[in-house]
Amino acid sequence: MLSYTADKVPMNASSQQVLRDPMTHGVHSSLRVPADLTVVGFVRSAFACVLTREGWPTEGAGRVLLASTEAMTNAIEHGSPLGGAIGVEISVTHDATRIAVSDEGRPGATTPRLPASPPPPTSPRGRGLLIISRLADEVAVTAEGDGTLVTATFLRERRSATRATRRAA
Repeated sequence: MLSYTADKVPMNASSQQVLRDPMTHGVHSSLRVPADLTVVGFVRSAFACVLTREGWPTEGAGRVLLASTEAMTNAIEHGSPLGGAIGVEISVTHDATRIAVSDEGRPGATTPRLPASPPPPTSPRGRGLLIISRLADEVAVTAEGDGTLVTATFLRERRSATRATRRAA
């Protein structure tokens, strides 16, 4: 059930490659992995290799890796049925990196919303989307089929202390 593709492909308007939102030249990797927490480290390592290959600075790569870990963990723990799978993508250019994590959804589940504030300090959960929104320059949480798609964009040169642009559908 594990599949992996990673290509250094041109990603511009004239490209024959179909992507969610094509960027300029760079790397696009797409994986479909079991919805099992044991795969998070593998995916994180693959993302780290792509970011390193593209020369991303340590601070920027750290933001991408932490946010992608949170998004994958949320998709596995909250959005995937037992035996399900998640989709993960990373698109890296010189100026920006975009990650997308999708799950299959669970019966009766609603699309999560980006929280405006953290949960109470005594709450052991509920911080994943908040963390992602604080690390990313732009984040969107949308319904996709029966599941949820979390997309986050990170600029190489981070905007000065501004919070992410937040979108929810």
